[in-house]
Order: sequence, then C-alpha cells, then structure tokens
Amino acid sequence: MQKIKSLMARQGLKSPQESMSDLSPVENLRIPSKEELRELREQPIDPQAEQEMIESIAEVYYSCDSFDMVKHELEKLPPELDLQELEDHRDTLKKQQAAVSKKVADLILEKQPAYVKELERVTALQTNLQLAAVICTNARRQLGVSKEGFTEASLGLLANQRKRQLLTGLLKSLRTIKTLQRTDVRLSEMLEEEDYPGAIQLCLECQKAASTFKHYSCISELNSKLQDTLEQIEEQLDVALSKTCKHFDVSHYTKVQLAYTLLGKTQTAMDQLHMHFTQAIHNTVFQVVLGYVELCAGNADTKFQKMQYKDLCTHITPDSYIPCLTDLCKALWEVMLSYHSTMQWHEELDNKEGPATQGNGTMRSHKKSDYSLNKGTAPILTNTTLNVIRLLGKYMQMMNILKPIAFDVIHCVSQLFDYYLYAVYTFFGRNDMYESSGLGLISSRLRTTLNRIQENLIDMAADPASVVTAGVEDRKEKVPTPHLSQLVVLTKSGTLYGLAQRVVATESLVFLAEQFDSLQAHLDSMMPAVKKPFLQQFYSQTVSTASELRKPIYWIVAAKAIDYEQMLLMMSGVKWDIREIMSQHNVYVDILLKEFEQFNAQLGDVSRQVRIPLAVSNVLWEHCIRLANRTLVEGYANVKKCSNEGRALMQLDFQQFLMKLERLTDLRPIPDKEFVETYIKAYYLTENDMEQFIKNHREYSMKQLANLVNVCLGSHINKKARQKLLSAIDDIDRPKR
Repeated sequence: MQKIKSLMARQGLKSPQESMSDLSPVENLRIPSKEELRELREQPIDPQAEQEMIESIAEVYYSCDSFDMVKHELEKLPPELDLQELEDHRDTLKKQQAAVSKKVADLILEKQPAYVKELERVTALQTNLQLAAVICTNARRQLGVSKEGFTEASLGLLANQRKRQLLTGLLKSLRTIKTLQRTDVRLSEMLEEEDYPGAIQLCLECQKAASTFKHYSCISELNSKLQDTLEQIEEQLDVALSKTCKHFDVSHYTKVQLAYTLLGKTQTAMDQLHMHFTQAIHNTVFQVVLGYVELCAGNADTKFQKMQYKDLCTHITPDSYIPCLTDLCKALWEVMLSYHSTMQWHEELDNKEGPATQGNGTMRSHKKSDYSLNKGTAPILTNTTLNVIRLLGKYMQMMNILKPIAFDVIHCVSQLFDYYLYAVYTFFGRNDMYESSGLGLISSRLRTTLNRIQENLIDMAADPASVVTAGVEDRKEKVPTPHLSQLVVLTKSGTLYGLAQRVVATESLVFLAEQFDSLQAHLDSMMPAVKKPFLQQFYSQTVSTASELRKPIYWIVAAKAIDYEQMLLMMSGVKWDIREIMSQHNVYVDILLKEFEQFNAQLGDVSRQVRIPLAVSNVLWEHCIRLANRTLVEGYANVKKCSNEGRALMQLDFQQFLMKLERLTDLRPIPDKEFVETYIKAYYLTENDMEQFIKNHREYSMKQLANLVNVCLGSHINKKARQKLLSAIDDIDRPKR
C-alpha cells in the first residue's frame, strides 16, 4: 500500500480523501496526465509474466500500511553477503515494483472517468451542504425569535389558564366534598329539630352529589353511609309516626307525611300507622288496668306484667271497677281523638288536591320492571315459532285455493299447535312436587287441555314395536313424546335454573298464540258452517291457555331462587314470648331481603342474554313474594309460645320486610300481604270470633289454624272449647287456593 501511495505521489496523483481535503468550490482538480500514465504502460512486459511477478510478491507486503519494507529486506540479508545474490534480489524487487506500478497505472486509467465524475458529485454535494448550513442557521435564528415571542409567551399563558381552570374545578369539587363531609352534622341537627322532610331531601341530594364525585377515595364510602343514614331517618320517622297515635299534632304529622312522600312510601306510612294505633290501644288499656290491679293487690307477689289482658281484667275489684273504666275510657278517648284528627287531616288533603289527584292510588311513580338491554318491545321468538308461522301462511293459501279441504288443514294446524304447547309444558313446566303446593298454578282448564292433548296426540308407548296390531289404528295420528335437548341445562342456580331458555320458549309460544288470535276471523271465514264449533273450541280450550303456562314454568324458578327453608330455620330460633315492645326487627328479615336482592341482581344478569318482559318479571316476583309470605305464616304457625308483644314483633318484622321489598319491585299490591296480616291479627280474636274465622278463612292449612287455637287462645279457653274449635278445623273441607 505504501508503494502504491509513493507511486501515486511520484505520478502527481492523490487519494480521494486527500483530494477532498484540498478541494474548494473554485479549485481545478489535478488529474494525472496521459503521458505519465502512458510511460508506465508502454514498458514492454509479458502479461502472464507480469501476473506471475505480482503473485510472487510475499503476503507480508500487503499486511498493513505501516509495514516497513526496508527493515524487512535488511533483516532477510544473510550473515555473509554475496554481491551477485544482492544484485539478483534487487533486480527481482525492481521487476516486482515495475509490475505493480504498471498494474496500478492500468487500473487508474481504467477508472479515471468514474473517478472524475465522483469527484464532481462530491464537489456539488459539498456546495449543497454549505448552502443547507446557511439555511439551517437562518431557520434556527428565526425559530429562536418565534420561541421567545410566541411559544413561551402565548402557550405559557394558555397553559396557565388551563391550570387555573383545573384548579378552579378542583376547588369547587373540594368545597362540595367538604360540604358532603359536614352533612352528618347538619342531618343530626335537622333530626333533632324534627325536620324530617328537609333531612330526607338533604340526604337524597347528597347521594346524588356523592355519585358524581365517587371517583375520589374520600367519597367512595359516603354513599353507603348516606344509605345507612337514610334508613336511620326512616326508623326515626316510624317512631315519630307512632307518637301521633296518642298526641296528634298537625305540624308534626304534616312533616312526617311529607317525609314519607319524599321517600315514595305513603302506603307504608299508612300500614305502619295502623299497626301503631293497634299497639297504642293495646298498650294504653293494658297499662291503665295494670295500674289499678297493682294498686288493689297491694304488696301481693303476683306477676301481673306477664298476664294476658283478659286475665288481668279479672283482678279488678268491684270498688275499682268504675274508676278503672272511667280512666280506661279517657285513655281510649285520647287515642280515638288522635285517630279522628288523623282522618280529618287526610280528608282535608284530598279536598285540597281535588278529584284530579284522587283515584291515582300510594302518590308514587314506579319504574317498570322490564329487565331488558333496551326499551324495545321486539318479540322473543324461537325458530320453531317462525317455522310454524311460515307453515300457517302456506296452509292458508292452500285453504284459499282448495276450500273443500279447509277443515282438514285447520285440524292438522291445531294438532301442530297442541304439540308445541305440550312440548313447552313438558320441558319447562312439569314438576309434580311444585304442582302439589296448593297455589293453583295450573288452572282446571289448562289441566284439561294438557290431558286431552296427551290422550289424543301423544304416543306414550315405550316401545312401538311391542304394541299389538289392534292398537296400531288408534295410534296412527299420534306422535312420540317430545325430548329436551341435552344442551339445555335447567339445574344451575347461576343461570336461575335456565330462566333464559324458559323465557324464550314460553314467550315465543305466547307470541304464536297471539298470531293465531289475530287470524281467528280469517280462519273462521274459511271453515264450513258445520265445522265452525271445532275452531271455536280450539281457540277457547287451547290457544287461550298458552299464557297460563307462565305460572307453572316460572314457579319452578321462583321456588328454587330463594332459600325459604333457611328462613323457616331462622324463625324457629326467635323468642316470641317477650314482655316488652321491641323497636328492632329480627335478623331473618334481613337475610330474606338479601336473598331478594340477589334474585334481583340475577334477573339483571339473565336480561343481558334475553329480554325479560314485564309480564314475566311480574309473574316471577309474584311467585317469590307469595312463597315468602306463605313461609312467614308457616314460621309463625310453628311458634309454641307467643305474647301480645311477640305478635307486635311479628307485625314489625313483616312491615320491615314490606318496606324494603317495595324498593326492589314495583309489583302493587304486594301479593298475599293480607294473607300474613290477617293471620297475625287473628291472635286478638275471642273464642266466638275464632270459630267464625275458621269457617271464613279456608286459605290457611289445618296446622296453621290449629296453632291459632292452641297458642293464640291458649289458656283463655277450657279444654272442651279448644276441642270444639279443633274439631271444626277437621270437619271443614279446605280446597287449595
């Protein structure tokens, strides 16, 4: 390489790097002259000999640019020098140098045009780079001016304004949060002032505000706290309502009623008020009589507090009878006066509101319990329903063209609908255990229809091949029993026991029945006159019963969705023979309400798969509430000992259950509400009234009526009278409702 460089220096050539470092935009490049290159090329040498000469050069000469060839050659000299050998070696080196020089000269001449062209491009590039440097310098200078004059000033102002807006919003939020956190103090003050409407209004507004700022950690738990506060206000409202039973105050009662109106629970207020008046009457007369009895008895060690009111009255002496009766009438007069004032208040309110607001029913707006993904009312259909409707359309065209066979076609169509109805009932509604519950789930008309279909259309034989020849004629129009697909699972609690599948199957059948209803007039016009009774019978006995399948089908879901057995077990552990009026309900009520809340949430989950129409949700809620109320009565009927205060506690438990239940459903009135209330109030009946009660109320079981006789009347009647009432229970035929 050093040789090449020295050769290029001797020839006046420069390397590309050296050329570029010496170049300027106005300098001319020094190109080797053709004469100089030709001098090297014209030296006579054989090309093959030249190539052999180049190949004979030792590899060490190509090792690196810093290789010292003089030192290398000197080190190769032998200890004893021979002039002839030195001259021969010198000639060889010269020949090698000449060959390399010639080779380089050839390559330079060969690449000279490209070399010159590349140098021109490099020169042009250098010029462009210098121009770009000037442009970049100017641009940077102008950007600096823009940064100082616009970016840092204007955008800085915008950023500061944005920060100001954010901080202003944050300050507003912080003030709201501060106000929310001080709500408890203000609520306590308002409750002490008995400003119940203001407290409820404030609590509802705070709940709304808390939901807006729920993303703040300090507000995350405020909603639940406000809900607890609202429930506490309701409890204090109930206490305030009870005070009106003895000392009615217009201002006080108006506040209480306005508070219940804000809560949307005016009906609950009326129910509670009736219960409080009942308790007020009982407590008032008991305390008056108890005072005279204890006064007459003196220091006698008798436990009058634990006596029943009727037994307590037997201890009134003749001397104290008139004063006791007088005081008793005065005390009852106070209660009756409060009751009269209460009635007068409501009459005046009705007169002020006028007839436009009367007859509306409870001043309360309800949301519709339509568990659906949207508010649309699109029909719920299966492919089977669509196929039947398509077939019906084709058959109607056939009847229109071939009128003589119209009856046969309609007869076959009716069999198709019969089989569909029977299949839906068999898959989703047949359950002997629940059918015996006595709630009239299947009407006599529906049961007759199902039995007729099974007898006339369904082949119940297990093995068709085993049927004798005589029976084949009877089975020619029968079809096999339908079978449910194994993919449909109806036993999982997480899906509410296949509620989605039940809804789709049942509601699509109801939709099909509605389509048949709309076609009745058209089909009737195609039927021969003598065959029209068949069509009318088909509509009255089959088509109209389709919607009745909802009760048995959804009953199975309702019977499994709530753990009624757990509630019975918890009720059995409650002590009912208490001697003090309780202000707190029992735990089993809260457990039952949690079950209903979970049921409500599961309905919402199912609605994400299929829309649950209002009619379906109403049937489900009705079933669940009926079962719960009947379980309550059954639990009360299992009580062995019960006092007046215990019965009052039963009323308190039931009212608490109703009050919380109304938040979960808009079903009004609450099903079987009177069924529970009537049973609880039967405790206060006398012997003669109980006998009439047994005759009139056949909805209660023999066990439930027997409990009223044994526990409620208890020691008030003798053994003969008790046996008479029990015999009356046994003698009465009690059809299931």
